[in-house]
Amino acid sequence: MLKLLKQISTNTTFKKPILINNGFTNINGFKNYCTSTVKLDNKKKVLITTPIFYVNGPPHIGHLYSALLGDALGRWNRFIGNDTLFMTGTDEHGSKVDEAAKKNGLKTIDYCNKISNRFRELFDKADIKYDDFIRTTEPRHKEAVSVIWNRLLERGYIYKGVYKGWYCTSDESFLTDDQVTEGMSPITPQNPISKKCMISLESGHEVNWIEEENYMFKLSEFSKSIENWFEEVKPIFPTIHVNLLRHMLNQGMKDLSISRPSSRISWGIPVPNDPSQTIYVWLDALTNYLTVTGYPNVSPNSPQSHWSNATHIIGKDILKFHSAYWPSFLMAAGYPLPKSIICHAHWTVNREKMSKSRGNVVDPFLEIDNHGLELIRYFLLKGGGLDNDGDWSDHELAVRFKADLADTYGNLISRCTGKALNPSGEWPKSVTDHSLYTIDDQKLIDHCSRLVKSVSSHYDRGDFKSGIFEIMTFLYECNLYIQSQAPWTLVPKPNRVGSDLIRLNTIIYTAIEMIRISSLLLLPVIPTSANLTLNYLSIPLENRSNPSNLQFGYNYHQNHLNSKIPKESLILFHKK
Repeated sequence: MLKLLKQISTNTTFKKPILINNGFTNINGFKNYCTSTVKLDNKKKVLITTPIFYVNGPPHIGHLYSALLGDALGRWNRFIGNDTLFMTGTDEHGSKVDEAAKKNGLKTIDYCNKISNRFRELFDKADIKYDDFIRTTEPRHKEAVSVIWNRLLERGYIYKGVYKGWYCTSDESFLTDDQVTEGMSPITPQNPISKKCMISLESGHEVNWIEEENYMFKLSEFSKSIENWFEEVKPIFPTIHVNLLRHMLNQGMKDLSISRPSSRISWGIPVPNDPSQTIYVWLDALTNYLTVTGYPNVSPNSPQSHWSNATHIIGKDILKFHSAYWPSFLMAAGYPLPKSIICHAHWTVNREKMSKSRGNVVDPFLEIDNHGLELIRYFLLKGGGLDNDGDWSDHELAVRFKADLADTYGNLISRCTGKALNPSGEWPKSVTDHSLYTIDDQKLIDHCSRLVKSVSSHYDRGDFKSGIFEIMTFLYECNLYIQSQAPWTLVPKPNRVGSDLIRLNTIIYTAIEMIRISSLLLLPVIPTSANLTLNYLSIPLENRSNPSNLQFGYNYHQNHLNSKIPKESLILFHKK
């Protein structure tokens, strides 16, 4: 072994490394690839929100998917240096919650406590790194809702009127005649026989005709402003979901009832100075996004507020409320609009709709226990759809585990850090002489540069599915690179012709750099596995954030306290 170390140190033609920031080597002939557009000394405030989840039932896999999207986006924004506030929480008001509590034989607040805690337990189990978990039953939120109500009232956008129309209790949504049709009621344990009724065209849920004296919001005044906003700013991603909003605007937005008689809806926030009315649950719920920023003590108009750069992550079923109602409330209040709305599709199970009646609702607690957190995180973020529904399948889970995580990512790590290819037992030396790189090496390094730029762009938009796909495609190529370069034939052995420690070092250095960079890009997706890999590579914590660390050319000997490769192999994913 000492002889091999000496051979590397005396026979190589390595130039003395020129170290740049963070101990990276400036490689002659190569750019220092970096996608950073954020100066860490001038952090941008960013707010990332999930929907606050309705507590009329326990969490399912769709809730976890929304939270994981927010968590991944939060982790990515922290990585690139933004001052990030990532929030999630529970929506606890409305008739459905009150009814669910009664069915469970609990006081409404006790029921809310139970279900809200269950959501928090799931997110903690799934390593969701939220900065704030808000509940709409909290005093801070009730204050925020009262303040925005009074502001809308003072600015002339609320008036007393009579609402006559359709209301869907399941969706907590007011509907026009154009938004309903004749249909059949769903069969449930409470209603075992389906009957003719009016249903919502949006959700298929039963609707009822109501006539009430309520407070109304002048929603109709904002149709043109909303249209200009989504056409000019293009805040909705992916754009396929814009069609729903465009259809709604083409039909015309009518004034919206923003309260219900407290005699009918008692579980909610009372209208200020009028306890006979309860504030509409969606005005209540949407205001949570301001509450977490410190509103009303911190103005949404202040550049110091995280609201100055807000991104909402929502399911497609609640797009109307976030892209039409919420911006209208904000404009009426004189507050900035969210910068972006990331809208995702839903989950099916083995190509069938997930529902209680089918008995196929996926329990995320059970799945994490059965398959492990990293696989669940990976599968949901790669398999979930922004454009189209994702499909939950135990078979596909097994395929993704073996093909992607074990045989591609894990295998590349094992073969490149194994003793067979590293006879010296030390990390490879930085390659500073451009002439040592072959065409195949340069192709891989160029691909890595494109990968960083492309994945960064996907992640910035919240499109983790596309980012993961590109990372895996790249890791497949890295495995093919090792296979084609056959570094095991270069290891000196007795009577072996063609051994070449310089070429061996170049191949292994290039491959390990690809592992390091890919692991950094996977931190938002599978943080435990990615960090275990970076631990194994002895990458310091300060080199695991900031886009400058995504450049090729890390100097392992300059930055490592221990130049030795760990004796024990790293096995991230154990095959069953």
